[in-house]
Amino acid sequence: MKKLFLVIISCLSLVFLMPVNIIHAQNQHDSDQFVSKQEHEKLKQEMEELKAQMKMLLKNQSQSPPAPVITTPTTTVSQPVASQELKSLKREVRSLQAQTDSQKPGSTGFLITGYGFAGFTDPEGSDSSFNAGFNPIFLWRLNDNLFFEGELEVELEDTSTKVALEYGQVSYLVNDYVTVGAGKFLNPSNYFMERLHPLWINKLPDKPMSMSGNNRIQASTQLGVQVRGGFPMGQTRGEYAFYASNGPDMANDGSQRFKNFTDTNNNKAVGGRVGWLPFPGFGLGYGFEVSTVNDLDGSSLDAVTHAADINYLRTSQYLLGNIDLRGQFAHREVDRSSSPLLPFNNTSSGGYAQFAYRPILSSIHIIRRFEPVFRYDWIDLQNNVAFNDRQRWTTGLNYYLADRTILKFAYRFDDTENARNSDALLFQIATGF
Repeated sequence: MKKLFLVIISCLSLVFLMPVNIIHAQNQHDSDQFVSKQEHEKLKQEMEELKAQMKMLLKNQSQSPPAPVITTPTTTVSQPVASQELKSLKREVRSLQAQTDSQKPGSTGFLITGYGFAGFTDPEGSDSSFNAGFNPIFLWRLNDNLFFEGELEVELEDTSTKVALEYGQVSYLVNDYVTVGAGKFLNPSNYFMERLHPLWINKLPDKPMSMSGNNRIQASTQLGVQVRGGFPMGQTRGEYAFYASNGPDMANDGSQRFKNFTDTNNNKAVGGRVGWLPFPGFGLGYGFEVSTVNDLDGSSLDAVTHAADINYLRTSQYLLGNIDLRGQFAHREVDRSSSPLLPFNNTSSGGYAQFAYRPILSSIHIIRRFEPVFRYDWIDLQNNVAFNDRQRWTTGLNYYLADRTILKFAYRFDDTENARNSDALLFQIATGF
């Protein structure tokens, strides 16, 4: 009799509490059609607890003596007292199970990130101008192994708005050491453009001449397929990236054009980069590209590019801040043309060296937000009177409004061979989100 009394009390308590929980869960669902992972897990836990309680009730009931037969003048009742409560509990558990299944998080994940900027440029001898742009980045995880990423470039240019696809590729994670991708992707052999060019990461308002711009030595992006990954090397780490893509073509003045949306021949460009990280914060890399371009008479010329990069980032207790050192060098060589219109050796080289220091360990709060920067970059183009060798010294001072929002003030000293120098005052605000 005592066990039966406990069964009845337990069942009545569950029947009383269950509607409250269900109504509470239902109100949450009605108030917001989006359910967080934490809410889903809490609901699932409640369901498991109810299942356990139901099993305990069934077990207790099976161990209790048979319920007595209650005889009345009109009715004989032989049904166990708690059976109706158990049926009700089962219905509530099934209802809760349905709610839990309907509120499971999706199997895919989508994220929008990116950066935006606004700036001002005042070059010597030319008109000053404001500029602005917005670069949204779309990330989509289809499952644990399949990913898509893409970036749009929206900028004001002359009297119109320019919209371009910076990159867009599908990647498949084969294992911890191999990832395969296809589409338009940032050039792996050009370390600066692949990892440092976003304006909230780049320490200065402009980019090195040899890494970007009309006369760049290396392509900014590639259109093709790539395989990449990293691997341990004892106490150090290595990384690699290799690609095959539409190759560049050669203009009538001997320069290379890298807008390779369609290839001009059947010979694809092959390249990549291997890197070594001997200790945290320090990395060395070597990149290359081998391609074939068409000569002015239609014959084929081999083009080979070599690149090397060095990167060092350290927080120094002695200097009370972050030390950021970057450098990259590229050399391109194209076979000598048989055309009399290009009577020169078609070789080009260039690079940059950059130093930045931010005193993040200073005891003065306002000082921690400043960051002085210095960069030297140069470019030596093919031996053609249409081109001029050029070098620049840029000094800048950054102020961090937030971790991902930077005010940049810089002055660029320009030295162009056989042409008028074009020093410039630069200002920019860039934010990542």
